[in-house]
Amino acid sequence: MKKVYSVEQKRFAVARYRKLGSYTQTIRELGYPSMHVLHDWVKESKRGGIRKKRPPRKPPRHYRFEFKEAAVARVIGGEDVRVVATELRLNHAELLYKWVALWNKDGQWGLMTKREKRAQGLATRAQLEKSLPKDPDELRDLAARLLVDKAVLERELELVKKDEGVIPGQLSNLNKTRIVKQLLGAFPLCLLLTSVGLKASSYYYCCEALNRPDKHSELRSQIKQICNASGNTYGSVRVWIALRREGTIVSEKVVRRLMKEERIPVYYAKRKRKYSSYEGETYPAPADLVQRKFHADAPDQLWLTDVTEFAAGDGKIYLSPIIDCFDGKVVSWSTSPHPTKEMTQDMLTKAILSLPAARADALRSGTPGQELVLHNDRGGHYRAPEWIQTTKNAGITRSMSRKGCTPDNAACEGFFGRMKTEMFYGRKWPTIQELGTAIDTYIDFYNTNRIKTTLGGITISEHRAKLTT
Repeated sequence: MKKVYSVEQKRFAVARYRKLGSYTQTIRELGYPSMHVLHDWVKESKRGGIRKKRPPRKPPRHYRFEFKEAAVARVIGGEDVRVVATELRLNHAELLYKWVALWNKDGQWGLMTKREKRAQGLATRAQLEKSLPKDPDELRDLAARLLVDKAVLERELELVKKDEGVIPGQLSNLNKTRIVKQLLGAFPLCLLLTSVGLKASSYYYCCEALNRPDKHSELRSQIKQICNASGNTYGSVRVWIALRREGTIVSEKVVRRLMKEERIPVYYAKRKRKYSSYEGETYPAPADLVQRKFHADAPDQLWLTDVTEFAAGDGKIYLSPIIDCFDGKVVSWSTSPHPTKEMTQDMLTKAILSLPAARADALRSGTPGQELVLHNDRGGHYRAPEWIQTTKNAGITRSMSRKGCTPDNAACEGFFGRMKTEMFYGRKWPTIQELGTAIDTYIDFYNTNRIKTTLGGITISEHRAKLTT
C-alpha cells in the first residue's frame, strides 16, 4: 500500500536534507521516506516549492441540442444574456455567445455534437472527408466539375436578374446554349454540356437558331415607334391594335414577348406602397392563439393591436391602438409622426395601467382562467425586447398572425377601415397637428358616443356601464 505524506512532512524532510547535506543521514534520522522519494521532493522544492495538490476538477457539463436551441432562441428574442445564463444555471455566460455564433454560422448543425448528428443521420466533417476520392486524378476531375457548376450557376443568376421570366433550374435550351457559349473559352465543352443538362445535338441546333437572322426585326422597330409616339403609355394590347390599324397582322402574345425582350417601359398608375413594419423572421414567432375567432366573453380577455398611417399635407401620422374584442373598445392608443417602437411601447404601458387592480394582480400571478391574450401581426414593434419583457412582466400572453396574412388580424383592420371612412376620407388635412387632434377626438367619440348596432343600438360606454351595475 502506498504511503501518503503530508505537505509539512515533505517540507521538514527537505529542510533536514539541506542542513545535513546527505540523503542517507536524513532518511536514518527521520525514518522516512525512501531514497528516490526524497530525491523527488528536493527536485520539486527547487522548481517552485512543495504545494498542496489541487482538488480534481469537475468534468465539463454537456448540454443537449434542444437545451442549446431554446437558450439561443431566448437570446435572439431580446432577453439579457446574463439573465438567461442565470436562469439556465450556466457556468459561464460566454457559452451563450458561443452558441449564438455557431447558430448564425451553421444553424442547427452547428449546435449538435457528433453523437447527435449521427442520431439525426447528418454527416460530420470527418465523414465528408472520408467520402472524397483518394486518387489524385479523381479529385482533380471532381474539382473541375465543381468549378464548372459554380460558373454555370453564376451565369444563370445573371440571366435571372436580367429577365424576370427566367426561372432558376428551368432554363430553356436557348438560354443554356448562351451560357455554354459564354463559358466555352474557359472550360471544356463536354463538362459544360453535362453541367447545364444539354445534349450535344440540341446545343448545335440552338447555335444555328441563334445565328439565324431575326424574322421580327421590322416588327420590333414598328413596336418601338408606336410606343415612343404614345409616350410609353401603351400596353401590349393597344400596341397590337395599333399594328392592326397599320396593316400588320400578328399575335398579341408575340407583341407582348417582343416588348418584354426590348425592355420597353410602360407607365401606368401604380398602387401606392402600404406601410409595413415587418422586419424579417429573426427567431420563431409565438403561435396564433386566436385563429380568426375575434370574440371574448368578458372585457380584457382578448386584445388586438396594429399600426396604420394617415397622410396630411405636411407629412404622415401613425396610429397604434389596442382594441378589446369584447365590445370593440379602444383600450389605449398612441400617435406619432414616425412609426417608432416607443409609440407602441407607450400604448402598451397605458393599456396595462388601465386594467383594474384585481385583474392586473391575477394576470401577474398567473391565475388559471384569468389569461389575457394580446394578438398582433409580425411587425418589428412586437418583437422588440422592451415589448416582450413588458408583456411578460404583466402576465400577458402573446399571439401573432401569419406572415403577410391580414385576415388573421381582420377585426383590427376593420376598425381602421371604419375609422378612415368616417373621419379621414373625403376631407383635407393641411397639417399633422390638425389630423392628430381629429384622431384623438374620433377615438373618444368612438368609445363614448358612437352607437353600435352590434351592441343593440347603444354605445360602448353604456355597454360597459351595464356590466358594472
